Amino acid sequence: MSACGFLFQNLPRDPDQVTPTSARPGLVGLPAPRAQGAATALSGGEHTGGQDQVFLVEIDSLAAGSEVGQASFRWRRAASPGWEASGRPTGTVFQDLADGVRIKWLSGAGADFALGDAWTILAMRSQGGAMLLDRDRDTEWVSLGCAHEHLTIDLGQPQAAPALALLDHNFTSAAEIWLLADDGPDWEHPAQARALTPTSPHLVCLTDWSARHWRLTIADPDNPEGCLRASLLHLGGCFSPSRTFRAGYQRSLVAGRSTTVTDAGKLGGSARGLAQSWQIGFRGLTDADLAGFEALFAACHEPASGLLNPLIFIPFLEKPWQCLYCLPATTLSPVQRHLDSHELALQLEEVIKSHV
Repeated sequence: MSACGFLFQNLPRDPDQVTPTSARPGLVGLPAPRAQGAATALSGGEHTGGQDQVFLVEIDSLAAGSEVGQASFRWRRAASPGWEASGRPTGTVFQDLADGVRIKWLSGAGADFALGDAWTILAMRSQGGAMLLDRDRDTEWVSLGCAHEHLTIDLGQPQAAPALALLDHNFTSAAEIWLLADDGPDWEHPAQARALTPTSPHLVCLTDWSARHWRLTIADPDNPEGCLRASLLHLGGCFSPSRTFRAGYQRSLVAGRSTTVTDAGKLGGSARGLAQSWQIGFRGLTDADLAGFEALFAACHEPASGLLNPLIFIPFLEKPWQCLYCLPATTLSPVQRHLDSHELALQLEEVIKSHV
C-alpha cells in the first residue's frame, strides 16, 4: 500500500493574500431608511469587497436647503472608526461610495430631508479570494471568464509549501493549468513552473518548492459554464507518516437526513447529502509520526478563536486528487507498544458540500 498524506496549516489566512484575476461581484441591498424627510434613497452598483459590509449614510447639513441637490451627506462603513467622507451634496445621479457601492435620491412630496436622516445599506461580499479561505465548501470563488484566469497568493515572505489543493472546481479535462512560484515576482520567467494535469473533482499538486509569491493559471476557454469556480484553496503543509494505514480499513457512506413519521405511520423527510467516513489504523508509528498527528489534531481545533479547521486527507499519494475534506474525531488516543513505536486508530468524517 502506498503512502498517505494529510494537508493542514494553510499558509494564506488573510483574504487579502489571495488575488484572483476576476470575481463575480456581490449584491448591493436596498437602503434601509431611518428618515423623516420625503426623499427616497436608491442604491446601486456591484460590490467588489471581499467581506460583507454595512454602509451608513447620514444627512449632515441643511445649510443650503432641505431638497435633493441642496442637502449634504456623510458616509462610512460600519467597520470604520469614523466618517470616511462628509459634506457631499445629495443628488439624483448615482454617486460612488466605496467598493462599487453607489447611492442617489429621488425627491418626494414635502421637504426631502431632515438633519440626521440616515440609511443603512448591506453589501454582500464578492465571490473572490475570501471564498477560498472560509472553510466552507458551499461558498465559491467564481470568475467572470474562463479563457485566461489566475489566482495569485502572496505569503509575505518566502515559505516552503509542500502542497497546493483546489477543491470542488469545475475545470474541464481540456484546461491548461500551470503552477508558478517566484520571490520577485517575475511571472514572465518564474523560478519554478509546472504544468498540471486537470483532475476532478479536486486539483492537488505536491511540491518541494519555497517562494513568497505563487500563482495558479487556468485557461479553459471551452468551459460550458463560461466561468471558473472552486470552493477551497490550500497552500501549505503536507504531513506523510513513515507508515501508511494498514489494510482492512473501513470506508463508509453516511447519509445526512431528517425523517418524520405521521400519525398514520407514513415515513417522510429530506436528504442533505452523502458523506464519507473513514476508519483507519496505523502500527509502528515513530515518535516523530505521533508528533505529526498531534500537530494536525491541534491545528484542526483552535480554542482561542473557536474555529474548526478541517484537513485534507489523501489516502494514496499517487492519486492525490482522490482526497477528502474532513475532520478527525474529537479524541486522539495513541497506544504506545514499546519504545518509539505507537499504534493509532483514526476516524475521519467528511465535511460535505451541500449543493444548497
